[in-house]
Amino acid sequence: MVKASWGTKRTCQNCAARFYDLNKSPIKCPKCGREHDREDFVKVRRGRGAAATAATAAAAAAAAKLALQKSKKVEEAALDEEAGDLEADDEALEDTDDLGDEAEEIEVEVEDDKGEGDR
Repeated sequence: MVKASWGTKRTCQNCAARFYDLNKSPIKCPKCGREHDREDFVKVRRGRGAAATAATAAAAAAAAKLALQKSKKVEEAALDEEAGDLEADDEALEDTDDLGDEAEEIEVEVEDDKGEGDR
């Protein structure tokens, strides 16, 4: 049974401990020792317009953050691709070193599929 002398049951905003304020001011948490004003426990109500504005601002901030992350990923991918192309070019140059200066010519015979009598 709750007694009036115990005061109001509070929850510490620092350590989340539940305790009675014993009608003292300032209210002191028995667990962590933090002092609270009575105003700390009053919930501030916002109107619907303020909540909608806050939600819109949060959504816009999240979208901007996502766009920034995507642009960074695209830039990193482009740099990685460019570095990979440079490495491939270097490897191709290294592979041709062992061929020497002689070039081989290959002759290829092409047969005409159209028969001269089929015209």
